[in-house]
Order: sequence, then structure tokens, then C-alpha cells
Amino acid sequence: MDGLAEEIMNFGQVLTTIEDYKQAGISNPETLTTLLNDAFGDWLASQGVSHLMMLKPNKLCLNVTGELKHTCSAQGIGFHSRFLVIFLDDVAEEPAAIADALKCYRSEGDGAYVWVIPDGYMAALTPAEQEWEEQGGGYFSHESICISNTADIDTRCLLEVLYEDTTLENVSCEFDVPAHRSVHYRLDKLKDASGEPLIAKDAPVSYKITSRDARVVVQGSRILTSGENSIFASFGTVMAWSPQ
Repeated sequence: MDGLAEEIMNFGQVLTTIEDYKQAGISNPETLTTLLNDAFGDWLASQGVSHLMMLKPNKLCLNVTGELKHTCSAQGIGFHSRFLVIFLDDVAEEPAAIADALKCYRSEGDGAYVWVIPDGYMAALTPAEQEWEEQGGGYFSHESICISNTADIDTRCLLEVLYEDTTLENVSCEFDVPAHRSVHYRLDKLKDASGEPLIAKDAPVSYKITSRDARVVVQGSRILTSGENSIFASFGTVMAWSPQ
């Protein structure tokens, strides 16, 4: 257990590493910035910090992925709308104060604001499958999207359906994803204003999901059924692609 505890990352290790670099004769702020982001970048991202920058050998700036909600009493830490300025001499004895300061910021969530699933296709149901579906049975060809919102704020997402066939008109719909929640949509169940299926069957499409207020994570999945009495089924799942 002690060994495991020693492996847990914290801001004390960041400050110790800064001192180690200085003792080794590395004090240039630009060099320190590069080395520290290389060493701690992934962990800092998990703490809601997008970038670390050494302003001076004893002055540190943390870019925060979130807006300031409120401030707290923290010696040696300056609060700004989207970043913290930290005076290392003042926090050296209490590095946990940096983690406490980050709690004053509203999380904008994990992931990205824009996601694309290039490969979409929903196969039409066979006559037998249509009959079984009307009777409430069976698990037939369809696609789904899953959206996770880990932010502290709700968001509204826009789903755009982009057809390959230029004779088909692209369609879209909007939906809400509450803070710290997820939503799952069967795309074959989405309806347009007249109550008809929103997305055409047997038509290659791409899906674009845009979140308005928070970063989200998107996953797409597809089930295809075929064979006599639909005895064969294949399942595929894929993370969407983000251009950010």
C-alpha cells in the first residue's frame, strides 16, 4: 500500500521536480515550461489544467479548462478567469493548496465540442423483421450514439445527418445532455416533425455531433442482422473522430 501511495501524482511532485531542475542548473523559464509539460502534461490534463507555463523561476501559470466560479483564501495563488498564477515560495510548504484552488473553477468536461462519425448506415428491416418489430419483439439492425457529459454544466447538442446521396436532404435534430450524465439514442427511433423516421434506411451517411456549452465524448455503434430469420447478427462500436 505504501508503494502504491508513493506512485500517486500530486502537485508536491511537480514542485519537487521544479526544484530538481533548478539544482541541476536548469532555470530558464521556457526550458522549464517544455520539460514540465512533457513530464506532467497528461496528469495535469486530468486535473483540469490544459497547459503549464513558468513565468519566472519562482512564478508559475496554470491554464485551466474551465471558468472561475469563486475564489478562496490561498496564500501565493492569484485567481483569474481561466488561469492561476502561483508564487512557488509561498506554496512550497502546502502544495495541496493548488489542487484546492482548481476546485474554484467550473469544469468544461472531457472530450471535445465537435465529433464526427464518418461511416453510418442503417439497413432496412426485412418484411418478417418489420412484423416482429410491430409486435414488440426482436432486436434488429440499427445504429446508436452515446454522449457523455462530464462537465459541471448542462449542454445542448446538435446532430447533423449528412447523406452521400445528393437527392436526399440532410436532416438534423437537437437534444440536451445534463451535467455529469450521459444519453443514448437509437438512431432508428428518431422521428421528424411529422412522426416519420428522421434518418433514411439503406443510405450511407455521416453523423456530426456539435456540443454548444461543454466538451463531450461521443461513441457510435451499429448492429446488423441478416440470414434466415435474422439468426446472424454482427455488432460494431467505434469512438467518433474529433477535429480538435
